[in-house]
Amino acid sequence: MSVPLLRDPSRTREAITQWLADRFPEEGTPTIGTLSTPAETGFSGETLLCDAKWNQEGRRLVRRLAIRVAPASHSLLPESPWRRQVRVQELLAGTDVPVARIHGSEPTGDLLGAPFVVMERIDGQVPGDIPSYHRSGWLTRLRPADRAQVWNGGLRLMARLHRLDPDTLDLSFLDDPAHGPAGIRRQFGECLAHLGFYGVEGDPVVTRAVHWLRANCPEEPGPPRLLWGDARIGNIIYSGHAPVALLDWEMAALGAPEGDLAWYLFTDRYLSEGLDLPRLPGLPSRQETIAAYASLLGRPLRNFPCYEVFAAFRFSLITSRVTRLMTSTGIQWPSGRTPYAQSVALLARVLDEAGEEASAQEVRSQEVCAP
Repeated sequence: MSVPLLRDPSRTREAITQWLADRFPEEGTPTIGTLSTPAETGFSGETLLCDAKWNQEGRRLVRRLAIRVAPASHSLLPESPWRRQVRVQELLAGTDVPVARIHGSEPTGDLLGAPFVVMERIDGQVPGDIPSYHRSGWLTRLRPADRAQVWNGGLRLMARLHRLDPDTLDLSFLDDPAHGPAGIRRQFGECLAHLGFYGVEGDPVVTRAVHWLRANCPEEPGPPRLLWGDARIGNIIYSGHAPVALLDWEMAALGAPEGDLAWYLFTDRYLSEGLDLPRLPGLPSRQETIAAYASLLGRPLRNFPCYEVFAAFRFSLITSRVTRLMTSTGIQWPSGRTPYAQSVALLARVLDEAGEEASAQEVRSQEVCAP
C-alpha cells in the first residue's frame, strides 16, 4: 500500500532545495521539478521522486533523486529502524550488492517533519504489491521463462548479500543481544516483546505459532550473516528481466540466510494463494527455489520449515499493524477479508504443513532405524 503525497508540494520543494543547496554548496541552488510518488512504494515510509537541476555558468547538471521520508504519523515496527537502514545501505554501497547510492541524509524532522535520506533514482520497474503482481502489472505480461529470470535473478543478488564476509563490515549496530543471540531466536524474542504493539495478543492462530516456535526455533551455527529482512521481488528494481538494485533495509538483521529465503517465498505465497489468486506460470516452485538457493549457498538449507513458520508468523504481526493503520484512515474491508485475516489464515496452513512434514520425517527416521 503506497503512502500518498499528502504534504504541500511547494513547501516540500522549498525544503528539498534548501537541503541540496547546503549539501552541494559549490553547485549553487538547484531547481526542483515536480514531485511524485512511485506506484510501488511501500506503507513503511514515504518516497518522493524528483529531478534537481543546476545551471551555473553554462554548465547544466541534473540529478534524478529518490527521497525516502521516515513515517511521521504511523510506524509498522515498534522501534524506529531509520538509522539502521541508512547505515546498512551506506555499507553496501562499497560491496558488490547493488543499492541506490546515498547522497546524504537528514536525521531531524526540521525540514520535512521527519528524517529523510536522499538517494540516486534508479530507473526500472518493481513488481507491485497492491494490486498483487500475480493479478496485474508488467510481470503478468512476460513469458513464463522471463518470469523465471526475474525470480532467479533476485535469488542470485540475495545470495551475493549472504556471501558477504561480516568481518569486513562494521555490523555492530545490528548486534543487540537484549533478546538473545543473533538469528531467528533473537528475532522471535523481539516479536514476543511487542505482541501488544502489533495487536495480536489472544489470537488463537498466533498463540499456536508462538508455542510451535518456542518448541522448534533452532540454534544457528555461526557466523551470522547480514540479512536483508524484507527480502522479496517487490523490493527489487528490475531493468527488463534483470535485477539492478535491492531496496528497503528497515528489517535488516543478523542471522542465517534461511530467514531471508523463507520471507522471499512466503511473501510471494501471500500475494498469490493468500489473496486467492493463481500463481503466475513460470515462477519457480518452492522446491525448485530451495534447491537453487542451496546451490548458491554451497550447502543444504537447515531447518527450513522452522524459518517458514517464523516468516508466516512475523508477516501476520506486520499485517495486523497494517490493517489497524489502514482501518484508522476509514478503509472498509469487504466481507472482513483484511490483510491480517488473509495472512493469519495462511499462517494456519503453514503450521499444518510444518506438522505434517515433521511427522513424515519421524516416520522416515523410524523406517531407517528399524531392524
